[in-house]
Amino acid sequence: MSTLILLRHGQASFGADRYDSLSDRGREQSERVGAHLLERGRRFDRVWIGPRDRHRLTARHSLGPLGIDWQGAAESTLDEFAEGQQILASAEARRGIQLRGEGAVRGKDAARYYAQEIDAWAHAQVDIPGVPSPGAFRKTVARWLQRATRESDLPGQSIIAVTSGGVIASVMAEVLGLPDAAIGALMHAIYNGSLSEFVFSADRAPALVSFNVASFLPDALLTRV
Repeated sequence: MSTLILLRHGQASFGADRYDSLSDRGREQSERVGAHLLERGRRFDRVWIGPRDRHRLTARHSLGPLGIDWQGAAESTLDEFAEGQQILASAEARRGIQLRGEGAVRGKDAARYYAQEIDAWAHAQVDIPGVPSPGAFRKTVARWLQRATRESDLPGQSIIAVTSGGVIASVMAEVLGLPDAAIGALMHAIYNGSLSEFVFSADRAPALVSFNVASFLPDALLTRV
């Protein structure tokens, strides 16, 4: 059997003008991932990295300790379904509140509206401009999953992909046969820097081994944004 590990990026800069960067906490989470993988003696035959800075920087801090200096092309299908600013703009338009810029709602209230907009998207209750439907997004992720596992058809291969919560949630929904609406709830559960593991073979579809493992992170580093 071969192994596929999905690593969610470290904490991004939610609420900042530029979301797509690691916070200080996100960098520390990524470094802890690297220490954990090194301690476990993990080695990878194939590395996939999403297209965002938060994916690339997470990979640098988490895979560097394993001697992996990734120089490949980013994989666009490992991108999140939407950027934070798009989700906040959609919530602003629907609710008539300010969630961006000076005077915006901040902190837990902003995070709540953000999560609610993701749920509305996952349940196909809102169309966010420039953002695929949950069904279309899931199909894109499913095609990547099929490609990634078929390209690694030698037994005993080990793959890691650094990506975002929506991609991981879509893989979970695909593997477990869950409806599209489950993507939102799964996204809300996924810790930054967590690892989800699947096994597969040439004649066997991916099966879940573990989901959202972050036991190597102290409580102070457990975040979901």
